[in-house]
Amino acid sequence: MTAVSKRRASALTSICDIVAASEKLKQLLSNALARIGAEDEGNNHAKELTQALAELFIRTPDQLKAALEDPDVIEDVRNAGIRGMLLPAIRTELKRSEVDSSWRRALIKAAKPKKELNKPLLRRLEVARADFTQLSSIDQVSQTFRARLFLILRISNGALDSDLMKDFEGFPFDEDGQPTFRPSAQWYLNQIDFPNGRDIKVMESKVTKEKDDLQLIKRIEGEFFERFELQNFPFDAQDLTITVSMNCANEGPVPVEFIDTDKDRDPPQLGVDTVNFAFDDIWVLSPSVKPEITTVGATAKRRFPAVHLRACVCRKPNFILLNVAAPTSVIAFLSMTTFFVPPADTADRLELSITILLTAVAFKFASASYLPQISYQTLVDKFCLLCTSFIVLANLSHVILGVLFHWVNVQDATLDAVNIASLVAMVVTWLSVQVWFFHSANVAKKSDTDAGQMRRRATDLPWTSGTELGYARMCQSFGRVLTCCKRKTITLDELEEQNDSDKVT
Repeated sequence: MTAVSKRRASALTSICDIVAASEKLKQLLSNALARIGAEDEGNNHAKELTQALAELFIRTPDQLKAALEDPDVIEDVRNAGIRGMLLPAIRTELKRSEVDSSWRRALIKAAKPKKELNKPLLRRLEVARADFTQLSSIDQVSQTFRARLFLILRISNGALDSDLMKDFEGFPFDEDGQPTFRPSAQWYLNQIDFPNGRDIKVMESKVTKEKDDLQLIKRIEGEFFERFELQNFPFDAQDLTITVSMNCANEGPVPVEFIDTDKDRDPPQLGVDTVNFAFDDIWVLSPSVKPEITTVGATAKRRFPAVHLRACVCRKPNFILLNVAAPTSVIAFLSMTTFFVPPADTADRLELSITILLTAVAFKFASASYLPQISYQTLVDKFCLLCTSFIVLANLSHVILGVLFHWVNVQDATLDAVNIASLVAMVVTWLSVQVWFFHSANVAKKSDTDAGQMRRRATDLPWTSGTELGYARMCQSFGRVLTCCKRKTITLDELEEQNDSDKVT
């Protein structure tokens, strides 16, 4: 059909609609005249009223109803012959016509067969790539960190789905206004959310095609909340988690789930930029990222799919050891020097011991800014508390010796023996505290994070001393020699490798 034919058909349809509306208006006027008892043979009076109203550009019942409600036009309608008892009769007919029209529409709608809605279609997403970059502001007080994330979510065979390929970001509806529940990939891209994020800045957001797959790409930057577990401070390791979720409830009409990558595909590219890490002098950043598929939501009946992307950082404890633990240990050790003052000089002993105790308390207040302000005790807090208790125990020992000398009148030889025994007990106690601290530190270094991420190997940790590193390499070299001796044959390459290892050690 040509454009001219289409215009002619449209014009003909408009003329037919106008004629039908005019006939409907004439029939309404005829019914109103019959309601007031006015005989109108051949509908002549109704025709005259219809022509008069047409001169006022009133050709349909809806236009007549609007004219009767408009105070500026109703006077012209009265001049056209609609006045007296005819006016309320016409209004009654308009109301009856409106009721009839509503019933007619309801019957047509009821007679029309209902279209069944599409059943929920589960979409599966894979994490194809996740890059942590520009990690900064690891704040253990506010429990936050800042990072930039480059994320690629893959929909397998998504390019073969016509619904996903539509270039439309809104929710789709059919011609009857019913939702199809088949949104496009652009719509799914806009549903990506970061529940533990704050002040999220979207730097890139797009959908790309790779062979038969679709890729949802997001590049964001922001601040993320993380609960730091500091029981092993300063030998702690922390998870830095970015939670990626979809605002598509599992129980909703557009469900989504995260799945692991198929074995036939390449493994996902998950990594951390360790070169541009700004806090390399405080933390050791692991180059790997551990994903964990889960769900999030405030209630158990409405859950949203999510995946936790976790990076791992291990603290370098040298600063805390040198500025908090070591001075506290030395102050506690100095309290044992008071036992070399004669036991009879109780006042001098107590004066020196209390001075050392006040020094320890003052140092505790001075070093409080270096420690995390939390309600539970960390490892270094326990160590400092034990050292302070050790100094208090030394004061109590001096008090007991003073009581034995001044009140019980113990002989000098016995008093000296008790003093030596007390000194030996204090030395053993101090050494026990140091051994406990180093053992706890060693256990903490080997422990995993709360999310189960493994720390870097001990030979890779920055606080491992050169002696420990050389000892570990020597043990590895000796183990290789034993393995070769068990086979009773040593190849030339193995000998060269062994010689190189020995040189390095």
